[in-house]
Amino acid sequence: MDNKEYKKFYLIREDVLPESVNKTLEIKDALKKNPNLSIFEAVKQFNLSRSAFYKYRDTIFPVEEKQQSTKEFTLILYVNDVVGMLANVLNKVSEWRLSVLTIHQSIPMKNRATITLSLDATNTNLELDDVVELLKQIEHVTKVELISMTI
Repeated sequence: MDNKEYKKFYLIREDVLPESVNKTLEIKDALKKNPNLSIFEAVKQFNLSRSAFYKYRDTIFPVEEKQQSTKEFTLILYVNDVVGMLANVLNKVSEWRLSVLTIHQSIPMKNRATITLSLDATNTNLELDDVVELLKQIEHVTKVELISMTI
């Protein structure tokens, strides 16, 4: 389990962002305001390559856009196919006072499976990083990735 696979999040001032990231934010805003605007037209209008827009579009957002009163996130766990694995994970999640919003377990292939959990951490003092680290410690969990969150 490589800790470098988990991506940390940072708050950063707008004035130190590279021009391509700022333009990506402007394009996202323009697309939100005008649903008839295509990505091709928007990147042309703001003089940014489509590849740069696609590189940053899912990784940058204004904090106020994502602020919520709840702490919800979705994680994907890569696990060995062991009987009772899902039950074991859910027991741990319950011990940590996390609420399960959704669960999906893939069909095992080559003795491996994934468990996708959407969790609400409102009733716990644990932070996202804590939850990821605790899940990594469960036997037969080989990797944990964050796939979405609200803050």
